[in-house]
Amino acid sequence: MKAVFVTKRLAFGSGITKWRDVEELQRLGITHVINLRRNVHDKKVRQFECLWLPFKDDKKPRPRRFYRKALTFYMRTMRKRNAKIFVMCRLGICRSASLTHFFLRASGKSETAAQGLVIKARPWATVARGYRVSGDKFLRTMPNFKKR
Repeated sequence: MKAVFVTKRLAFGSGITKWRDVEELQRLGITHVINLRRNVHDKKVRQFECLWLPFKDDKKPRPRRFYRKALTFYMRTMRKRNAKIFVMCRLGICRSASLTHFFLRASGKSETAAQGLVIKARPWATVARGYRVSGDKFLRTMPNFKKR
């Protein structure tokens, strides 16, 4: 398991597969997990407050309900003073990086700044075009979001 922080309270990475991973995330202060793995949502993941959004890494646009659920969980979590979120997928390279990018955009970061934070944290991560476009399209429907 690999976890990298893009802000003090938002991290992304690969899947939790061992109890040692749970202990490491707890040591890092992680309180919430968004699990993007398609087939695995086990006891290890459920040691945290969690949201399971299983989907195949097909690089195709995600539906509005995906972003609505993710953003609701993220915003609710960020209201808690000491909460930290870990976004995970199998390898921690595309799905988790792309959703982290979406959260940075929703928090007011420009496209360039969000992309830069993700790549700085994990240089081989990619923000899939289909995920990025559908995420920005969802954000444009939000009343307080301005395209940056």
